[in-house]
Amino acid sequence: MRLRFVGAVAGLLCALAAAAPLQAQELPDWVNRLKISGLAFSDYYWVAANNNEELEGNNGFWFRRIYLTFDYKLDDDFAFRLRFEGNSAGDFTSASKIEPFVKDAYVRWKPGDQNVYLGLSGTPTWGAVEKEWGYRAVEKTPLDLQKMGSSRDFGVAAKGPLGNDGRFYYHAMAGNGASTKGETNDGKAGYLALGVKPGSGLLLELYGDYNNLEGDKDFYTLQAFGQWKGDKGRVGVLYAHQWRETGADETIELDVFSIYGVVKVSDKVALLGRYDRMFDPNPSAGKIAYLPMDPDAKSNLVLAGIDFTIAKRFHIIPNLETVVYQAVGDAEAPDTDVVPRMTFSVTF
Repeated sequence: MRLRFVGAVAGLLCALAAAAPLQAQELPDWVNRLKISGLAFSDYYWVAANNNEELEGNNGFWFRRIYLTFDYKLDDDFAFRLRFEGNSAGDFTSASKIEPFVKDAYVRWKPGDQNVYLGLSGTPTWGAVEKEWGYRAVEKTPLDLQKMGSSRDFGVAAKGPLGNDGRFYYHAMAGNGASTKGETNDGKAGYLALGVKPGSGLLLELYGDYNNLEGDKDFYTLQAFGQWKGDKGRVGVLYAHQWRETGADETIELDVFSIYGVVKVSDKVALLGRYDRMFDPNPSAGKIAYLPMDPDAKSNLVLAGIDFTIAKRFHIIPNLETVVYQAVGDAEAPDTDVVPRMTFSVTF
């Protein structure tokens, strides 16, 4: 199956290369309608210290994300997107090869300023937060990092401006609640983000979701996000609360706070920093890819980095992630995590 996928992509790229010398008006119609794009980001990492002694000293290269995206314009109002993703396991134990899977597969209808999606598309959970943070290549947004939601779901979605001035916007979705996986139960998920851009570089957004999981393990999430952006940088603040019903008449509540800042030193250099506070032990923390955290303690993540723009679409970003833990009850606090990384990202 992998060979067929690679062969199909290679055949398509060869066809485009053969057509490249022709003038735009001489190209086949399907070529004019097709746009191919992609991204990749990778690290050289070193686990200088960790709450798990077995991970200390681990180092090496890995790809944390590879995208290959095909956008095809069906007509003036309809388009189709197919996106493949590949990444390393990031669990420090798996030696598996990078396997591609379908990340996006949807038809988009664009009536005026609105957008309606049918298929596997992005959720409202951290769409705006990730875009404004701007450094997904360095680290995920807080809810994504702490495994408190999903970036994709299969269903129906709509987003666009509210009103004529474009200050207010929305993003609503109804889906399976299974992310990029297949549906296996009768539960469904609902998502809604409402935002406003009142001017002077300010952005405010409120978000909520409900996911009816199998076995009465329902999740509810509320999130508030705000950002100010100026000519020399931006500052963002986020707070989220999640209720997790365990199915045993017990509810786990998780709270997370985050603040970040980006300062442009020059056209080629920017400084970035972020602080995340997890107020509660996160049962999913040990499963975080590339930065597994202790699931039995509260955590404080401190991130700092320097973004060097080497070319228009190529960045090298040395950065340091440190996680300091706070014990719960009489337990001892876990050892601090310290992970220096040299990250590079490229888009096309």
